[in-house]
Amino acid sequence: MKNKRLIVILSVFLVITILIVLCSTVFTLHTVDIVWLTSNNNLSDVNKTQILEAGEFKKGESVFLINKKKYINNLEKKLPYVKVVGMEIKFPNKLTVKLSEREELYVLKVVASENSSVYNYVYLDYDLKVLKISTTPVTPNGVNPAVLEIQNYNLTDANFTLGEKVDLPISNSLISVGDILASTGYGGSKAKALIESMVLKYDFKSEINIKTTYGLTIKLEDALIKTNQKMLKALSVYEEYHNNHPEINSGVITVYESNGSIVASAPAFN
Repeated sequence: MKNKRLIVILSVFLVITILIVLCSTVFTLHTVDIVWLTSNNNLSDVNKTQILEAGEFKKGESVFLINKKKYINNLEKKLPYVKVVGMEIKFPNKLTVKLSEREELYVLKVVASENSSVYNYVYLDYDLKVLKISTTPVTPNGVNPAVLEIQNYNLTDANFTLGEKVDLPISNSLISVGDILASTGYGGSKAKALIESMVLKYDFKSEINIKTTYGLTIKLEDALIKTNQKMLKALSVYEEYHNNHPEINSGVITVYESNGSIVASAPAFN
């Protein structure tokens, strides 16, 4: 009986202690520090105040009750180029937010929903997150992101929402292409320097054609299957010709699956 009473008393004491800690002004959010881990070229006009407003950080709330996921969603939705790498609570009352800038990889050319005779341009990153939607045509010049066109699949700008990721039947393959580019040293500005444009022909055996700034074109047959392996093979063959055969700067490298293996042809001229 005494043990039960002791347990009740301790439980009440613990609850009171927790309430005191939660309500204590010592442990309420006072400072939010913003730390950039990368350059922020596309966000150079966005200051700390705007970042704090976008995140809707609540000064004065208990640091024990901070909803990090909510703050991350607020930031990445309202500032599409922002990627939250981490949030760290530093007791007693500080929150450090670590940010990086999302990198443009594709510019998807789509029909304008309000006028089918013109196009809009949807900027996507490696995760296929919509960074911006523009009416200005994009010139393939080795500096801009690759201009991506999807054939046989009807899309308009209405299919995309700023700050949200794209969910299409070909999404995984496009992400795979980006993953291989990044993992083989062709990420960021190097991807823009490598790829001039891409065309994805969507059908029962979809095909991806990648025109490089060097002149060679990479064709991935049946591209929605084993995209990673095919892209990796394509880049290895591309590097072989780019580095060791500079005189061959045109033609098509075709990558396909044969008897379970991924193979590539020498550049063939159309």
